[in-house]
Amino acid sequence: MIVRLILLLSLGLSICCRLANAAEPDTIVVNGQRLTKEEARARATDFVRRLGVVQGDRPAARWSSGICLKIKGVSADIADIVAARMTSTVQRVGAPIAARKCETNLLVAFVSDGQELAALVNERQPGSMTDIQGPERRELLEGDAPIRWWYTIAYGSGDGDALSSTPSPITGGNGEAGASILPDGVPTGGSYAPSLIRSQAIRLISAATVIIDVNRAEGITLNAAADYAAFVGLAEIRRNSPSSVRSIINLFQAEYGSDSLTDWDFRFLTELYSLPLNRLGRLQRGYLVKALVDDDDIGEGE
Repeated sequence: MIVRLILLLSLGLSICCRLANAAEPDTIVVNGQRLTKEEARARATDFVRRLGVVQGDRPAARWSSGICLKIKGVSADIADIVAARMTSTVQRVGAPIAARKCETNLLVAFVSDGQELAALVNERQPGSMTDIQGPERRELLEGDAPIRWWYTIAYGSGDGDALSSTPSPITGGNGEAGASILPDGVPTGGSYAPSLIRSQAIRLISAATVIIDVNRAEGITLNAAADYAAFVGLAEIRRNSPSSVRSIINLFQAEYGSDSLTDWDFRFLTELYSLPLNRLGRLQRGYLVKALVDDDDIGEGE
C-alpha cells in the first residue's frame, strides 16, 4: 500500500512537472556574432568586389528604360508566379517597369539543357553575346552552371543623353580633308564636363537573358529561382561570384547560401538604382558599400 502510494505521488509529481514545463514558453537561443562597423565594411567591400558590378573606374550598369519581362519554358500559371515575384522585386528596388504592351528585353527561360541553348543562341545570334569575352564567355558557353545569364550593354553620355554614332566635331581635323580620325559607327557622346569625379559616359542594361537549367537546378524552389533571376537580371553580375555574406547569389553554395533575396541583396539593388550613373566606378563602389553598412543592426551579413 505504501509502495503504491509512493508510485502515485511520483506519477503526480511527474505530471505536474510536465504541465509546468509546458506552460513555460519555449526559449530560443540564437547563436550569432554581431559585426563591428569595420567587419561589416570589409564584408560589404568584398561582396561588391565579387559581384563585379563595378570594375576599376568602369561605371556600373543598370536599366534606365522600362523592363519588359517574359518567362518561357513553363506553363502559364507557373510563369505568372515567377513574373509576379520578380516584378515585386523590380518595384521594391526602384527599377523601371515597361507598360503592359512592350517588347521583351528581360527574358527568363526554363530549359532542359542550358549549355545547349547558350551554344545555339551564340550560333544563331552571336551579336547578343558580344559584351562577354574571355573566360566569362567560355564559362557561359561551356560551363555546367545551373543558371547562366548575359547582358547587352548600351551607352549614354554623362548628361544622360543617348550616345550618337556620328563622330563629334571635337575629333575632326586630323583626317583627309579635315574629316574625323574616328571611323563611322564609333559611339561618341556630347558630355565634356571637366570633372575628376564625373564619368563622360554611362553604361545601361538594354537587354538581359537568364537561362535556368531545370535538370542542373533540380532541388531549388521556384521562388528561389525567381529571386536569383531577379538579382542577376537587375544588375550586371559577374558569373561565379560567391560572396562572404548571406546572399541569393550563393544559392548553389554550401556556405552563406540563401534561397531568397536577403536584406543585403535588397540594399545593394536599391542603392544601385538610386546612385548617380555619371560617376567613376570607384565612387559608385563607395556608394554601394556605404549602403550595405549604414544600418543600426549589423548582423553576419543577414
